[in-house]
Amino acid sequence: MIELIQTPLFSILLTLVCYRLGEWVYAKSRRFPLCHPFIIALPPLTWGLMQAAIDFETYLAHTTAIHFWLGPATVALAWPLYRQLNTIGAHWHSIAAATLLGALIAMFTTVGVAALLNAPTEVLGSLAPKSITTPIAIEIVKHSGGYIALAAGAVAFTGIFGAVVAPPIMTLLGIHDPRVRGFTLGLVAHAIGTARAFEESEQAGAFASLALSLTGITTALLLPWLWPMIKPVLN
Repeated sequence: MIELIQTPLFSILLTLVCYRLGEWVYAKSRRFPLCHPFIIALPPLTWGLMQAAIDFETYLAHTTAIHFWLGPATVALAWPLYRQLNTIGAHWHSIAAATLLGALIAMFTTVGVAALLNAPTEVLGSLAPKSITTPIAIEIVKHSGGYIALAAGAVAFTGIFGAVVAPPIMTLLGIHDPRVRGFTLGLVAHAIGTARAFEESEQAGAFASLALSLTGITTALLLPWLWPMIKPVLN
């Protein structure tokens, strides 16, 4: 039994069962934001891994099969995006500006606050890619000298927080355009925000997937280049 627990099969099954539980709770709550599947699934998954004495690096290696499907799932977002090409083409200047500004703000606001609190350089490097999807963030952290586990946790928290908080804030501010709502969710809350955007409409989901992709590319290009120049200032 102990040998089975330490295999990839256990980690994959535990992940799927916990997420399925999260989906069930989310549906029963009539999609109440604080009952998002990611939020519900995280505590039992963490508890199960702790009981099985499986650390994050081992869990990451065991669930490679799940990570693999993130690629095809991201590619599948191209279809709703294709259906919005005319709208995207008409506003590409605004989209490019919002992506660049949003990516820079997302990268350096949290890093700046953490630096003011005298956080170690490794922690700062872990927080910098918090607003992009996990596979890209992990690769970037390898260049910034951060901790992979902390980076993954920061990405997860950012996605959950953004998906829960952003929609009511936008509604309160009178922002109802699905293009703006979707792009904002994809930019600040990556994959989790994109899933939340698709719940609103296909158009919102398409613009969220666009923001998810563009922000990931922008951060992956800029952060490894900017980090060596910024790191001495933060120390």
